[in-house]
Amino acid sequence: MKPLGKAYKDAEASTGDFKRLPAGGYIAKITAVEDKDDKEYLNVTFDIAEGEFAAFYSDEWAKAHPYAHSFARSYKEKALGMFKGFLKSVDESNGTKFEAQAEKGFQEQQLVGKLIGVIIGYEEYMSNRGDVRERTTVTGTRSVETIRSGSYKVPELKKLAPATHTSPVEGFEAVNEADLPF
Repeated sequence: MKPLGKAYKDAEASTGDFKRLPAGGYIAKITAVEDKDDKEYLNVTFDIAEGEFAAFYSDEWAKAHPYAHSFARSYKEKALGMFKGFLKSVDESNGTKFEAQAEKGFQEQQLVGKLIGVIIGYEEYMSNRGDVRERTTVTGTRSVETIRSGSYKVPELKKLAPATHTSPVEGFEAVNEADLPF
């Protein structure tokens, strides 16, 4: 093994455990917005702006993994009601008028720096290793006042849907694990 040097000496030991943001409502600051116009949605990255978890996503890991603290808001025709609700939450939180401007369009970068209430929940997902894990997800956006007043519901864990079939995949033979040589 090669010498790891000063970087190793300066590194803090880690067990792989990390602090998780609890499910609940938070006052967030929009830190980046990307318009995916070919797919008709905004990708909104945020950090927690107030309270015990302020600046939760300001460390190096979070900067390298913005997907862990972002959410999408579609502006496809069938999702316009949800998009309008998102803009209304921003407007009520900041005194802006994005909802009124949306019909004619506005520069999405104007959302950066604005406060919004986010409701964080957990959902199960299948990892690349095939095990079920949990991750945070933004389940809704509200006005800052709604979060401060506690007038929102903390979502239950969203469970992964059970497998829809238990029979072997067509073209593959079922294998008894007891017959495997390892």
